[in-house]
Amino acid sequence: MALLKPKIVVVPMGEVDFMLVNKLATNIGPVYRHSVDILKGMKTPPEAFNFVRNQHYAQVILSKLERMKANPNEKVIAVCEEDLYVPEEAYVMGWGDIVSGCAVVSLFHIRQQFYGLPEDDSKIYPRLFKEVIHHLAHLFNLTECRNPKCVNYFSRQMLDIDNKSDRFCDICRRRLTGVV
Repeated sequence: MALLKPKIVVVPMGEVDFMLVNKLATNIGPVYRHSVDILKGMKTPPEAFNFVRNQHYAQVILSKLERMKANPNEKVIAVCEEDLYVPEEAYVMGWGDIVSGCAVVSLFHIRQQFYGLPEDDSKIYPRLFKEVIHHLAHLFNLTECRNPKCVNYFSRQMLDIDNKSDRFCDICRRRLTGVV
């Protein structure tokens, strides 16, 4: 039996700009040296919405993504506009689960409007790209990096994303090369 070659699958979820998703899929493939597919868009699972918090529970979204995987080797990442949370955080820009091989990244806290600033469309894609690369790194078994310039550095807020590079530091690159 032949092994299925792993690939990355990008899932536009809800009302997401397909041009952003297409550009993202084109650019993440070379970073991880994997083929990238874009799945047909899917609706945000209504059961993920928490009426008390007025946010979407990221883990519910990950469970839905896991059920739609074509093979266990796939790394699936959804891109959405919803405000995401996990119980231990007020919000998250993205969330992933190494066991399921699934992650979700939201544009909600990447957009300057959330911080009361005028929107700057030129910054949206670079921020999204960095966060997707970061969350995919976890799916490839990389832990958070301590180097604030590394794309794999944890971003608490939008400025953290802006201040880091869109590339891995040498240490993370070596670790990733050993994993991928």
